[in-house]
Amino acid sequence: MLIIGILCLFVAAISYFRYLNEKQNNAKKNNKNSTNEAKWQRTLAIIFLILGVILVVYVVALHRF
Repeated sequence: MLIIGILCLFVAAISYFRYLNEKQNNAKKNNKNSTNEAKWQRTLAIIFLILGVILVVYVVALHRF
């Protein structure tokens, strides 16, 4: 389960970097469709970050007690 948590954190990091890339491209093009894609990437990053943190904390708590 620790590996799944770490993978979730990696996916969150990748999604956040894609969000930053879309946001930067959005400033250049000012395209509304890219705005929706950037928001989707940010939301995905937040979801996977929360899931990854919960899994990692859960596994660490299980090994301590």
